[in-house]
Amino acid sequence: MQHVLTRPWGIGGSDIGAIVGLSPYKSAVDVWLEKVGRREAAAQQGIHLRFGHHLEPFVASEYERVTGHATVVLPQTLHHKGHPHLFAHIDRLVSKGGREVTNADGSVSTDTLLECKTASAFTSDQWGPEWSDQVPPAYIAQCAWYMAITGCNEAHLAVLLGNSDFRVYKLLRDIELEEALIESANNFWQLNVLAEVPPEPVSRLEVAKLYPCEVRGRDIEADDELLGQIRSLGRTQRLQKRLEIRSAYLNEQLTLRMQDAERICSQGKTLATWRASSPPQRIDVPRLRRERPDLVSEYVVEGTPSRRLVLSGARDA
Repeated sequence: MQHVLTRPWGIGGSDIGAIVGLSPYKSAVDVWLEKVGRREAAAQQGIHLRFGHHLEPFVASEYERVTGHATVVLPQTLHHKGHPHLFAHIDRLVSKGGREVTNADGSVSTDTLLECKTASAFTSDQWGPEWSDQVPPAYIAQCAWYMAITGCNEAHLAVLLGNSDFRVYKLLRDIELEEALIESANNFWQLNVLAEVPPEPVSRLEVAKLYPCEVRGRDIEADDELLGQIRSLGRTQRLQKRLEIRSAYLNEQLTLRMQDAERICSQGKTLATWRASSPPQRIDVPRLRRERPDLVSEYVVEGTPSRRLVLSGARDA
């Protein structure tokens, strides 16, 4: 049976890569929103994470088959000795030669831990030779975090690439890296989470997550940089509009020439096609509202509000 963990209050191994900007799946803003209670972490788990959890026992068993080592599930949460708000959920601890992996007090006694991963075959270029330490940066951070908390000197990372390529990697303890990660985590915890001050957003998407709605009546005064960006955006949008008009005109001319032809060809090479698609199907919403208003109210889902940037008088700014 797979163990179920309750996420404690603090910074964990799945958070640290995002906090230092190495995670491809979430950002420091995402972690902050989870920690201050504006969004549930579980609701943000993508299918890649659920798939990874599902295959974790298989990946661990393949590691045992390849290495001859036994692995032990550690269900409890481990906390850093000097910073109790820093925690870890380890996938497995490695037992070499049948030795115990924990002491009587529950502390880790083995020198090796195991992380189990699944990855797309399209990311294989991010992984180096087997048994090297050439793995994606987010996993380096995660393994370093776990070694800092457990005291293990090695982290083995077993990965199943594209459901067919199984590899094992080895990362050695790096005290300097651990100290840098702990410093970043403590700064994030103190300056952002406990102070309830969001980290500085680095993309439009992050701004939209932090500020889904505007404050009515609030405005900012444009400085020289903003004025330049507004003028540039205005010029770009006008150029884009002209290009769209030109594109529509050329599309019209091509279809006028094609009439009932399927393709335009040149020397045996297809240059363009014009084919009928399958008939679209849609729900007659006005009729549904009239005849079955009970169903409409039952299935209506409220979406997330979105903000739209509109230039006003940009030509004269």
